[in-house]
Amino acid sequence: MIKKFLLFIVFIIPVFSFAQDAATLIENLKKDLKTKPDANKTAAIYSDLTWYYSNISIDSALHYGNKALFASKSLGDSTLISQVYSDIGAVYFRKGDYTNSELNYLNSYKIRKKRKDFNGVAKVNANLASIYLKRDNKKKALQTYLESIDYFEKLGNKESVSLTQANVGELFHEIKNYESAKKYLFKAIKFQKENKYYAGLCTTYLTLGNVYLSIDESDNALLYYNESIRIAKLAGNKIVISTALANISSLKQKQNKSKEVVNLLNKSKQIRDSIGINNEESTISLRFIKDKISHSKFKEAKIDLYKLKKTYENGFHNNKDLLETYQNLLETNAYLKFPDSVIFYFDKANNLQSKMLESKNISQINELETKYQTAKKEILIHEKEVEVNQKNNILIAGSITALSLIFIAFLLYRQQKLKNIQQEQEFKLESAIAKIETQDKLQEQRLTISRDLHDNIGAQLTFIISSVDNIKMAFDITNEKLDNKLSSISNFTQSTIYELRDTIWAMNNSEIGFEDLISRIYNFIENAKQATENIFFNVQIDEDVKQKKLTSIEGMNIYRTIQEAINNAIKYSNASQISIEVTYFSDKTKIIVKDNGIGYDQNTVIKGNGLKNMQKRMKSIDGKIEITSNTNLGTTIILEII
Repeated sequence: MIKKFLLFIVFIIPVFSFAQDAATLIENLKKDLKTKPDANKTAAIYSDLTWYYSNISIDSALHYGNKALFASKSLGDSTLISQVYSDIGAVYFRKGDYTNSELNYLNSYKIRKKRKDFNGVAKVNANLASIYLKRDNKKKALQTYLESIDYFEKLGNKESVSLTQANVGELFHEIKNYESAKKYLFKAIKFQKENKYYAGLCTTYLTLGNVYLSIDESDNALLYYNESIRIAKLAGNKIVISTALANISSLKQKQNKSKEVVNLLNKSKQIRDSIGINNEESTISLRFIKDKISHSKFKEAKIDLYKLKKTYENGFHNNKDLLETYQNLLETNAYLKFPDSVIFYFDKANNLQSKMLESKNISQINELETKYQTAKKEILIHEKEVEVNQKNNILIAGSITALSLIFIAFLLYRQQKLKNIQQEQEFKLESAIAKIETQDKLQEQRLTISRDLHDNIGAQLTFIISSVDNIKMAFDITNEKLDNKLSSISNFTQSTIYELRDTIWAMNNSEIGFEDLISRIYNFIENAKQATENIFFNVQIDEDVKQKKLTSIEGMNIYRTIQEAINNAIKYSNASQISIEVTYFSDKTKIIVKDNGIGYDQNTVIKGNGLKNMQKRMKSIDGKIEITSNTNLGTTIILEII
């Protein structure tokens, strides 16, 4: 059975004083708000409340984060806007919502890069590296961390250096390189202790405790966990306190102190519930289950494990948690004498463990850090090796012979490769010619169909509208229901004509520029504004995205999906604001449609045809769609196109 420790990431943040209790600071900030300060100070207070609440109440932190963002945007203060985006990114990270965390960090990154705030860019990069680590892209995370350390050292920013060193220590702990983990963590602790930087020190102590627990040095682990709790109380960081209590329960479990285990886990869960963090609740549940197994309560444990397995397999999960769940199911089924289930979960655990090993990747990660630290030393070692090789004539002769054989083999391989490339290019040319001919025929057919639609169907729809208008003019209609029905037919037909024009527009083009698509979206929003005077529309479009080209099918499906998203928000959300944001980053286009309406519970709502159609449309063009909604917190729809 493997050991499980809660991962805690240190964020690169502005340094605040934590000498006062966070609750006291929050109370003082709220008192300042009651004095009705000017717009600049109000925005700054909202920003401070966002950060201080992030360790006490996630929901409150997001509430003030949105206020801070609105206030800073109203002021047009790009420095404050970028900082608020960064703070909100940190809050979402603690909540376990890495998608929204990354989105906010990227917004901060764009502003800071535009302002040439390279120090701020480095801080955002270090926080993005923490997201890479959560998503198991350890090599990219380490590379980004090391680049950030190098940059912060050149600037003399020792606070950020220490925070990033602590994160590198956590990464090495994850890949079981415990000596490197301790090296980086002790470097961070040295600075943080000397400067009484409690916000970073409590989390660094927590990670160091995890390292010692991994190598079965329980006394040292307990020492650093208790230090972590002590410093976290000074910093007002309830998240660290909760995590440390849960990790101490692992020590007590080894000592068969069941009552202490349950007590510690209950305290940890109470703190997390009070803050509003649920991303690690299942991890704490796993520890409760392990306690039941240690007391031979296998039937109860099995029921809880099946619930936990379903949670992990249907949503975000840490692979280590899922592996431990499979291993515990294997153990409980063995005790309960279900051999088929034992074999099933043995295979599950074995396959997942093989996937997690990533021996090659881990080796590359360790090699990357070694190269970073010892580049000059490696050059000297290499020179000495060359010198030794030159003294060995027999080895040199053998090497020359081997190199000659390799060179001849390379020439033969290169000749064959060139021949293969030539054949492949000829095949591609023939395929391209055939494709062009096919596309020309398809384009001709599309034009014929679009002309028929315009000349026949379009004319018939126009005739219907004209006929309805003539009836209403020719007869004095006193029946209100009949009059409303005729108006409804006329409006519906007019709407159908607009839809038909959009379809003809897509059919008449083999490709659609994103700028043309955006123009269509603006027209649609203008029409929507006329029908919904109480809704404010906010549209932000990245200039880089306007050069992107789409096929007609892609363009039409994206346009219809955005239409559906806006229509749903207008009809069902009771929103006062709908925002549409189009961004372009790392060759990916993201379209975000967000409202501040009533939202809905995704676990209970039954998806209608509108939501299903949006998902089908994005799937048909190999795009991605992510829909998140919470009761009274609005709905966010994110489209991603490569």
